[in-house]
Amino acid sequence: MAGMVLRIAQGQAGNRGTAARSGTALIPSGLDREIRRVEADVDRIELQALGEWHALPINASTRMDQVRILGKLLLFDKNLSVNRNEACSFCHMPDTDFTGPISILNQTTVAYPGSVRHRFGHRKPQSYTYAPFYPVLQYNQAQQDFYGGNFWDLRATGYRLQNPAAEQAQDPPVDPNEMGFTDSACLVRRLSQSSYRHLFEIVWGEQAFEIQWPRDVEQVCSKPGPAPANDPFPVRLSKSGRGRSNSTYDQFGLSIAMYEASPDVSPFSSKFDHALAHPDQTVLSPDELAGWNLFHGRAKCNTCHLDGMQNSEAGNSVVVTLGNAASVAPLFTDFTSNNLGLPKNDSIPYYTEDQPDPSGYTANPLGARFVDKGVGGFLRGPDNVNGSWRQYANVFDGRFQTTTLRNVDKRPSPDFVKAYMHNGYLKSLKEVVHFYNTRDTLGNCNRANDPGEKVKCWPPPETPQNVNQTIGRLGLSDREEDQIVAFLKTLTDGYKP
Repeated sequence: MAGMVLRIAQGQAGNRGTAARSGTALIPSGLDREIRRVEADVDRIELQALGEWHALPINASTRMDQVRILGKLLLFDKNLSVNRNEACSFCHMPDTDFTGPISILNQTTVAYPGSVRHRFGHRKPQSYTYAPFYPVLQYNQAQQDFYGGNFWDLRATGYRLQNPAAEQAQDPPVDPNEMGFTDSACLVRRLSQSSYRHLFEIVWGEQAFEIQWPRDVEQVCSKPGPAPANDPFPVRLSKSGRGRSNSTYDQFGLSIAMYEASPDVSPFSSKFDHALAHPDQTVLSPDELAGWNLFHGRAKCNTCHLDGMQNSEAGNSVVVTLGNAASVAPLFTDFTSNNLGLPKNDSIPYYTEDQPDPSGYTANPLGARFVDKGVGGFLRGPDNVNGSWRQYANVFDGRFQTTTLRNVDKRPSPDFVKAYMHNGYLKSLKEVVHFYNTRDTLGNCNRANDPGEKVKCWPPPETPQNVNQTIGRLGLSDREEDQIVAFLKTLTDGYKP
């Protein structure tokens, strides 16, 4: 990527950026080095997983471990991308809660480069942790709301595999801005050539790769996607071969979902979990406990990020104790979606990808005019699997998944910058809580990059319709904001008493 020029903002963390207005700017300094670091970490974890497999006795009692290790190998295999340089985990590493592992990208571009390194997506990488606990997407007529699904816009519905996490895993390999294959069969072809092919066959059967590949398969699978509109399956397979490939691709997704659901990724081992398990002990500090009571009290966080407790009305002085938990493993989400009124983040390079790249692909023909409508965009788009849902698109514009708050502060070092929300506009938990607290009381900023932005004013929402009014004027003091942040930090897994 050295010398490559893109229109990418290079402002300080906390600035909205000026990508759509400022012409060209270089990729953030040091990105090449950071990409090499992550690639090396991916290789190291893949070797570790191969060692786990070779040390594992293969018998009926290890079947769950077989699938778990297979899922881990699939996530950390760089060969499962068009240029053999990007594993799924490139954007989802363990030490950052299986989300973006490059601080300078979280601080600037938010989105991550794909296997074709000059292509960027348009949202922040989501976390894998606890994703398999989301149910299959459904519309609740009584509540007039969607529940379940995966991805920021819920488009991984889970309707076909009955597992949204598995269907989520199937999207990046054929996303032209991510792993970049033209055809899902290309991933199956690469799997058939992998060093762990035998493990896949142990788990799913030797028929998994009994496919007659066409002579030009390597040529087809080395060309970056997307597939031509008039040729959506460029790998020429027989009817039975396509059926076999599709089945193996499903097993790829299900294996990954099994790994994500395992204690390796979703262990319920935070300080808060320890406190729930030991209500007779003093585990949380006074500030953490105060933050938790605000969480399901005046801050109203618990109305969407369910913590196993009943939410208290504003002004209610009743203190809920750990022993009252209705759930000893709360997921800190209600599986719905919300429009929080977030401003547009111009720093995302996707807003400048309005011209054909060397492969002739234009990621975003609308350029800076593109508006990310979230769930509403999914409902009116080609990924919607239920035609009756299209009628709800307008009222779900601007709404994005209510993600779990577990591991929301997990990071490799205190100075590591994490990006928050679907577009990464907020760069710290303090900014997140301050936004929830003051969105409607500070007023709109007067101009782009207003020096008071995020402190004395907020830009207008990207999608002004359907904005959630539960938040915005919570009346919390600065210390109370800090106490909520202190509580959120207790949700990081790996706590050791």
